[in-house]
Amino acid sequence: MDRTTRALPAGILLLLVPGASLPAPPVLKTVYPPAARRGTETQLQLVGGGFTRETRLVLPFAAEVRGGGSNSDVAVFSLKPAADTPPGVYPVRVQTAEGISNLRLIAVTDVPVILAKGPNGSYRNGRLRLERAQRIEWPCAIAGGRLVPDVDAFRFSVKAGQRLVFVTETWRLGLTPDPLLRLRDARGRTLAYAHDTPGLQRDERIDYTFAKAGEYILELQSTGGTGWTNHYLVRLGEFDYARAVFPLGGRRGEMVPFRVVGRDGKTSTVKAKVPADPWADHWRLPLGDHAGSLPWLLASGDLPEISEDEGRDGPQKVAWPVTVNGRVGKPGEEDLYRIAVKPGEHVRVQVEAYFLGSRLDGYLMVYDPAGKKLLAKNDDQVYRGNPDPALSFEVPKGVREVVISLRDCMGGGGIDYGYRLTIERGGPDFYLWLGKAQNGFRINEENEAWFRTDASDTLNLPVGQEVRLRVSVRRSAKENDPYYAGPVQGYQGPIRLKAEGAPRGVTFRPAIIPAGKTEGEMVCVAAAETPKDPFEVVIVGEGTRDDGSVIRRVAERKLFLSDPQMIHLSWNWRMQKLVCVTAREGR
Repeated sequence: MDRTTRALPAGILLLLVPGASLPAPPVLKTVYPPAARRGTETQLQLVGGGFTRETRLVLPFAAEVRGGGSNSDVAVFSLKPAADTPPGVYPVRVQTAEGISNLRLIAVTDVPVILAKGPNGSYRNGRLRLERAQRIEWPCAIAGGRLVPDVDAFRFSVKAGQRLVFVTETWRLGLTPDPLLRLRDARGRTLAYAHDTPGLQRDERIDYTFAKAGEYILELQSTGGTGWTNHYLVRLGEFDYARAVFPLGGRRGEMVPFRVVGRDGKTSTVKAKVPADPWADHWRLPLGDHAGSLPWLLASGDLPEISEDEGRDGPQKVAWPVTVNGRVGKPGEEDLYRIAVKPGEHVRVQVEAYFLGSRLDGYLMVYDPAGKKLLAKNDDQVYRGNPDPALSFEVPKGVREVVISLRDCMGGGGIDYGYRLTIERGGPDFYLWLGKAQNGFRINEENEAWFRTDASDTLNLPVGQEVRLRVSVRRSAKENDPYYAGPVQGYQGPIRLKAEGAPRGVTFRPAIIPAGKTEGEMVCVAAAETPKDPFEVVIVGEGTRDDGSVIRRVAERKLFLSDPQMIHLSWNWRMQKLVCVTAREGR
């Protein structure tokens, strides 16, 4: 029995080693069940390829682990997360002497994990066969799979007046099913139904108070999904959950009071220090009093932060650069901000909402102060697979002030329509991708969807050998993105690449992506004294505009962790730090 070492998320890469064959790292296809209870032993089955008898689990939390590789395709581990592990979603990988695998996700819970037994649900003549429902005791987390074309059903008992919450943690675990929940009484009549619950990013939640004591049925279906990750996880119990958190982030290193709105509208305050890590722009806030919610994803930034003045009359005047923490507080509301500008100045405006748990589907517009001339508009960042809007514009002659407008595309509003609106200097800009270029809305020139463009999401370094790390650059909107309005706006100069955080024994040679080019490579070499445990590296690109200002961007990767058939879904895991490990020398 041993305690696992620390490993963290990474970005997707393409590895090339001239003149030598790379050792094949392990590949991880699925983990089942996709959950383990803290302080309790759970048996996990990992399916993939390239496993050996020395295969070990790599986790970012303390745990007792026994077992390992049994053959090249299957490894069985007994996992006991430490009792003080915060409940949440974590990356899991496997490591062999040949390197480290891609990641999958696992949930750590504080309730028992029950495995679905089959067959436990089916339809006959259009009616659910209630007698097949599997009996369970709550609170619990149910792990199951193969929902297409099957149906899973679970029978449980309640007392009169009890209020239960049923919530899936499926899409947010990178699993394939797009679940539907249906609550039935003992005769099969539908009491509640949920599909695409707002704010849960295609996961579902039912909150129900039972008027009568007795037995009831929870039914799960899915609108689609196949492949290795066709599993699900659903929790049920008397959980409070967070409807909203405000603000949706803060400035790095600062202590921020976050207001958490519970299921019944009760507000509590959680004080937390925003991580000071300069290379990560997102983090997770644990919600210990709201067990029906996962830790809340929040943003971190470098700019001054202010809050929306909700009681104002007319546009709120703000000094920029700045991040405004606001909320579209009621249906049909339009939030307006007035900023001073200079003719010829470039301004960049971005909204963060959807991936921070907000229901806002934002629509950005910029006007002259009289409201007569529309200067810019946008409702999403198309090629980044992001439903949050962003734009960049140049201030025309004679304009000294502009008004920025943000509203919900569907006219919605409420306590769970929060946002972060960042206003900063714009101008020529670029994005960097680890590996090949990404695009969430089209098939690329190689006839591959963007989440399949690389074979792994780690960097394995055979000792003493050169490995070439591909970095792609997006310089401007292209013809296949006709609706893209920013913020990438045509930087064409050279981009200097460098690595931050490499340990002793590892060399990342600085490189330059020439002017106008869309790809570059860094050469990486690991010496014998390199640490054997996984380590993180950040790849940074710097460009210089004509006016001498420097643009600095971190190379990132957005991962779609489910199987490629589910191309209608956005990314669900974002990487800004590259996980590396030394590997056995090539043969």
